[in-house]
Amino acid sequence: MRIKGKTVIVTGAARGIGRAIAEAFAREGANVAAADLGSLAVKPGSDWHYALSAETELEMMANGIRERGGSCVALALDVSDRASCQNLVEKSVEAFGGLDILVNNAGIIKLGRIADFAESTWDRIFAVNVKGVFLMSRAAIPFLAKKGGVITNIASNAGKRGSAFNGPYCASKAAVIGLTQSMAAELAERSIRVNAICPGNVFTPMQFDYLVKHRLQQYDGQSFEDAFDAFVKDTVPLGRQQAPEEIADAALYLTRADSVTGIALSVDGGNGIGLS
Repeated sequence: MRIKGKTVIVTGAARGIGRAIAEAFAREGANVAAADLGSLAVKPGSDWHYALSAETELEMMANGIRERGGSCVALALDVSDRASCQNLVEKSVEAFGGLDILVNNAGIIKLGRIADFAESTWDRIFAVNVKGVFLMSRAAIPFLAKKGGVITNIASNAGKRGSAFNGPYCASKAAVIGLTQSMAAELAERSIRVNAICPGNVFTPMQFDYLVKHRLQQYDGQSFEDAFDAFVKDTVPLGRQQAPEEIADAALYLTRADSVTGIALSVDGGNGIGLS
């Protein structure tokens, strides 16, 4: 698929990987509907153990795209809410006249022991990471099917290999990979391709919180940046972290690759060698 002139929705677009993806598609000439919690993050019960994106972050990102000559609208979205997803898709179509690409990037994480993990926290992780992919895709499919479209789901290598204290997140991302494969098989007859990207160690707010609390204790006495670099060198064959822009490059590739569907593409510096 040619990207110029096409319309793409990117969820979780205010920062990190989502922001890089939105900016990459804008540079390629796409119309971007950038969606994130924004003002919805302050709803009762929406607090989380690390700061979720703010409305100002999404607006700043969208303004940056427009200042560089790109086409972008910023829209509030709660991917775990059916009406919010439907409204987001309809507003995107209204703004740009159609829909060609959906990137399901929104996600959250919380670590802990399975034996005492809160049921409500488990439910919220799955509501965002898995149900959000389902709801957004279901709302978008009628529009994507009009001319043939692309869905790219941001999963994780955590969905290919489990790890201690990360069960809910690993399980949710494994579900995203399975859902991706099922959707690819089902939607091929409607000329919709569906793929997943499995990032490795990407320096984002979510990853920062995860690493600081649970994976860098062995590097005590170092600054976080030095500890992160040491951790990556110890665990990643290429010896470096992955940038959000590299995940965005993969999203562009999967959009253009007209014969590729149903894959879970690792972008991890070799950290997942041996994983299918």
